[in-house]
Amino acid sequence: MHPPALKAEALRLVDLGFNDCEISRRIGIPRRTVMDWRRPTYLPKTPIQTCPRCGEAMKQICFSIDDYSELFGMYLGDGCISEYPRTQRLRISLDGKYPGIIDAGRALLERTFPLNKVDVVPFDGGHYLSVYSRHIACLFPQHGPGSKHRRAIVPELWQWAILASTPWPFIRGCIRTDGCYFVNRTGKYEYPSYHFANMSNDIASIFSLALDMVGVEFRRTNGCERRINNIRINRRSSVELMREHVGVKA
Repeated sequence: MHPPALKAEALRLVDLGFNDCEISRRIGIPRRTVMDWRRPTYLPKTPIQTCPRCGEAMKQICFSIDDYSELFGMYLGDGCISEYPRTQRLRISLDGKYPGIIDAGRALLERTFPLNKVDVVPFDGGHYLSVYSRHIACLFPQHGPGSKHRRAIVPELWQWAILASTPWPFIRGCIRTDGCYFVNRTGKYEYPSYHFANMSNDIASIFSLALDMVGVEFRRTNGCERRINNIRINRRSSVELMREHVGVKA
């Protein structure tokens, strides 16, 4: 294995018009090696990128800021990252009653990881969306040991920038994983509402800030049982905004 600087010098001489024999003589490597560098016979089977976070090579990961914002919401809502010796697995839990949301979530992962297989794995009452990659934790640096509600969840500055520019997809991702839409009935009155629940104070606060960004009014309470953070949206104007930008779980 020759050092990268030596290969770079050989290719520089190629660009200057020197033949293989002259390059071999000048830098002291076999002529066959110069020929292979000039006309490489091996090309990677898949496009390779450099991860902007860790600097290592990776398969293609691509997303619009809308897609990242929604996927970030889904990860915080009901997603987890598992560590394996040579890779990582992102798994997102979705309710089996909503096949349209499962299909949309699968399409989102397929757009983000176009060269990786996305699995839909059924479990009792729902489906897991699953994808493997060595750089999932680079995509979501909030990953760490243990449950998300037992550790600090703090977005990095670049994540805040995405969230501030596209809060609606983030809200949609949270509702699709850890929220619901329902009709609240009190006596002869009934009115539609949205609800989001999460055991992490940090995640509930991030969701609340996203609602503030788009002008949605809400009420936040801490349930006595298991200390779950409950966020309820039931004012008519705010519900209409949510229906327009998030849709209903149906």
